[in-house]
Amino acid sequence: MSAPRPWVEAYAPATVSNLGPGFDCLGLAVHGPGDTVRARRRTEPGVVLTKVSGDGGRLPLASDQNTACVAVAAMLERLGLGASHGVELELDKGLPLGSGLGSSGASACAAVVASAAALDLQVGNETMIEAARVAEAVACGSPHPDNVAPAILGGIVLIAAIAPLRVVSLPVPDNLWLAIYTPGCEVATADARAVLPRAVGLGDAVRQSARLGLLVHALHTGDLALLGEAIVDDLVEPARAHLIPGFLDAKVNALEAGALACSISGAGPTSFALAESEHRAKALLEILEESFTHAGVAGRGQVDRVGPGARVTSRPLH
Repeated sequence: MSAPRPWVEAYAPATVSNLGPGFDCLGLAVHGPGDTVRARRRTEPGVVLTKVSGDGGRLPLASDQNTACVAVAAMLERLGLGASHGVELELDKGLPLGSGLGSSGASACAAVVASAAALDLQVGNETMIEAARVAEAVACGSPHPDNVAPAILGGIVLIAAIAPLRVVSLPVPDNLWLAIYTPGCEVATADARAVLPRAVGLGDAVRQSARLGLLVHALHTGDLALLGEAIVDDLVEPARAHLIPGFLDAKVNALEAGALACSISGAGPTSFALAESEHRAKALLEILEESFTHAGVAGRGQVDRVGPGARVTSRPLH
C-alpha cells in the first residue's frame, strides 16, 4: 500500500480594504488572524474540498461554490494544467464570515499558495491574485482585488489598474498601529454594494481623488497626521453606515479620543481606527468595544499592525 501523499499547509491573513478614499483599490494585510488551507496532490484531475472547520457548518464543500476550490481551479486553468492536475483541500476558517476582513479572499489565497507548493509549481503573484479574484466573483458577485492582492503580497497595496492587472506596493510607516473591531453582526458584500450611489457629482469625485493622492503621499513620507487627514470617505461610507449598528457613534468617539482616522473595513461591519502607538491603539479598541456593545452588537477586536502576505506554514504534514 502506497504512503499517503504529503499535505502542505498555507496561511493567508485578514485584510482591511477600501481605506477611506480607496474604494476597491486600496487594501492592507494584518498580522492575524487569518485562514489556513491544507492541500495535497491527488491522482485524479480536479479540485475537491473534503473538510471545512471553524465556519459553523455554513460554507459549502461544492468545488464550484467554495472560494478555496474556485481559486485553485482558476489557477490551474491559467497554467494549462486543469485537465492533468488534481488537488485535495482542507479549509480551517480563522476569520468570521461576512465581517469585512476579506474572509472569502483569505480562503482563496491560502488555497492557491498551498496548492502551488503541494504540486511543486512556480506560480507568480499576479497569477495567484487573478485566480483569487475569480473566486471573489463567486463569493460576492464582483472580482475585486483589494482584499486578495494584499492577502498575497502583504503590506499596503494599491490596485492601479484591472485590465491588465497592475498592483503597486506602498510604504508602511514604522509607527502605524490599527485598532480593528468586528461587531456581532454581519453585512453581506452584495448588500453593501447594493446601497452604493449610482452617480457621483464631479466635485465629490475631485475631492475623493485628491484625498487618495494625499494618502499615497502620506505613506511615502511617513506622515501619520496627513494619513489620517486623507482617510475620509464622503462617497461609500455614508451609504453603508446605516448597515452597521453603532458605527457612527463609534467613529465619533474614536476621533474624539485621538484616532488618526476611523472608517469601515471593506463591506463592513468591521471598523478600524488608526493610531501612532500601540498604547493609543489599545485605548481606541476599548472605545470601539464600548460603542458597539452599547449598540447591542458586541463582538471582538484586536490591536494589530500591517503584516506579510500568504505563505506556506509547514510542509510536509502527514
